[in-house]
Amino acid sequence: MTAVDDTMSSGADTGAADAAPPEGVTVLSDLRSHLRKSKAGISGILICSVFAVVATIGPWLPFIKDPAQQSLPDKLTPPVGWGGTWAHPLGTDQLGRDILARLIDGARISLLVGLAAVFIAAILGTALGLIAGYVGGKIDTLIISAADVQMAFPGVLAGLILVAAFGPSVWLVIIVIAISSWMVFTRVGRGLVLTLKTSLFVEASELSGAPSSRVMWRHLLPNLVSSLITLCVLELAAAILSESAFAFLGFGVQPPRSSWGLMIQQGRNYITDGWWIVTFAGLAISIVVLGVNLLSLWLQSFNDVAEREQIILERPGG
Repeated sequence: MTAVDDTMSSGADTGAADAAPPEGVTVLSDLRSHLRKSKAGISGILICSVFAVVATIGPWLPFIKDPAQQSLPDKLTPPVGWGGTWAHPLGTDQLGRDILARLIDGARISLLVGLAAVFIAAILGTALGLIAGYVGGKIDTLIISAADVQMAFPGVLAGLILVAAFGPSVWLVIIVIAISSWMVFTRVGRGLVLTLKTSLFVEASELSGAPSSRVMWRHLLPNLVSSLITLCVLELAAAILSESAFAFLGFGVQPPRSSWGLMIQQGRNYITDGWWIVTFAGLAISIVVLGVNLLSLWLQSFNDVAEREQIILERPGG
């Protein structure tokens, strides 16, 4: 009877093991459970989703006007609710251009600059952080010293120098923001590598004869991904703010294209007669940066080990 019970118990254990969900499914379940309990995460995802959708498909919507089309008879038309009409729901600027269309065009610029700058900074900074943390020695000192020097160099000054040399452009702003933020990824990546390089899986790889490049890119890098994704989202908010600041100073996108910072720069002289120009552009920057920050805070809390364990314990059958 005992043998039969042991056999049935073994079969049940085997069936339970076979029925266990894959690791990816478990992570997705944890992600959904954590999101349902986080108002900040839900708000951040909604804001960022609306921002991405509007920036991507907004210009092709049939009711969106050409952001560069001028109509002097319609200049400084107020938004709906302040004497305006639905022909221009958010009003027009000093040249009669539709504010809603220019906000959508500016969203595309912000999304392009933010994603491209963070992508370049993340690749460069993470690679240098991996090398500095794993190799150590003089290479580590050289990379960290370069990061310290770069952090002490103002990004606005770098923008002025590059604008004087090459002229203002969107890609120039991307390069300036990227070279002004790679140090963050380097320092975070280096710190994580210094923590992980003494782990058993790293020592096992080294003892098996794996080259340093394989240990760094195949074993250490995957363990940095979750933290680096959170950092990328956080730096995206900083990149959007930087793009607006550079556009306000005249370094970035040039007329007739639109940018939120450029709209504020052009509308500041009409703050009494056309307050909506500056107001809606400023609100767009504030809301998007808030949404990105909320998303990064949620990702940071999700990556916290203690909170992940709490989610697992609260899961049915956990």
